[in-house]
Amino acid sequence: MSGVFSFIKHPILGLLEKSGFLIPGMEKAIALYFDSATNQLVCKSIEATNINKPAINDFFIKDVPAAQTLRARKIQYQWMAAGNLPFEEEKISKRQLNIFDELNNVVLCLGFKNESDKNTDLLFLYLNHNKGNFGLSNSNQKLTTGEKSIIGTMAYNSCNVYINQQLTDGKTLKLVNQKVQLLHHENENLNRKLINLKENYLSSIVEVCNTHLNKFSTEYGIKFSLSADAIEKLQYFTGNTDDLKEKLTQSAMVAINLNFGQATEHITLKAWDIDFTSTSALFNENKQTEVNERYQKTLHLLNKLENAARFVLNKQQRLTSENVGNACPTPISAPAISDALKNHQQKLMRLMNEYPDKWPTIRNEFRPVKNILYNSNVG
Repeated sequence: MSGVFSFIKHPILGLLEKSGFLIPGMEKAIALYFDSATNQLVCKSIEATNINKPAINDFFIKDVPAAQTLRARKIQYQWMAAGNLPFEEEKISKRQLNIFDELNNVVLCLGFKNESDKNTDLLFLYLNHNKGNFGLSNSNQKLTTGEKSIIGTMAYNSCNVYINQQLTDGKTLKLVNQKVQLLHHENENLNRKLINLKENYLSSIVEVCNTHLNKFSTEYGIKFSLSADAIEKLQYFTGNTDDLKEKLTQSAMVAINLNFGQATEHITLKAWDIDFTSTSALFNENKQTEVNERYQKTLHLLNKLENAARFVLNKQQRLTSENVGNACPTPISAPAISDALKNHQQKLMRLMNEYPDKWPTIRNEFRPVKNILYNSNVG
């Protein structure tokens, strides 16, 4: 079953829970430590009768100054008498039980530095006077001073290794969590920047659209505007501004034609009015790469001239190079149109032949294009 890391708890509390495995047959263990989380001195005990499921109890510190004096001593280990310890267990019964009732036990006190208050956290292990805890042949023999020294040193070193490992693992987890939090904040910042970029991009696109539509508003006396769904659609436009203007020109011309004969002063372009389908998407997949790389400029020229020619005819003007050039999103001169058609002549003829249904206006009514097609057929 999953759970929290063992070092999430106070290291002395974790050591208290494991103390039953340290010395088999130990009667009980008591921990006296400073908890920085609550800023309090804490005392807890554990009965070692069931080391696999130990029950931790709270102890009452009857003499706090004495407990603090004991913690102020810089010890690694010390053998003590139970009656000299300044705490007792909190249990509700007919009689308040006192841990000093069993004075026949020998208590091994282990000390570990607390980095929070710089005093010593203490672990008290209640052992027998004799060697019974250690499985020696004659358990009735008393522990000698030398044996106590060995036991104290080994117990302290074992517990100190555990505590240091807990502290190290805790610091490592903190560093990992800091890195995770840093990445989380960086991801949030990037998301915010991306949102800002999208908003700025959309604002720029909308400004370009409004400026372009104002030209038709002035020319036809009809106020053009974009609906909310049209503005939302604009954020997904990935072409260049010339392509965008061509799409808007198409949309505006269609809207003007659909409102012919009506007293219309305001036209709101909806999302469905604006078609962002890429011209290259009209070609099959096998030719798409070729079109994008070799014919994109020619496609752009033909689309621009077709849209401008339709605009001129809708205004009931003559379909001359001058009028078509003035109707382009960025006006161009008649000689510039001639030069562009001459430069794109071969690609223009191929596209016209492969897609006979496209560009009907300039194909059939715009003389500069008609001349190129005628000369090609004659040749």
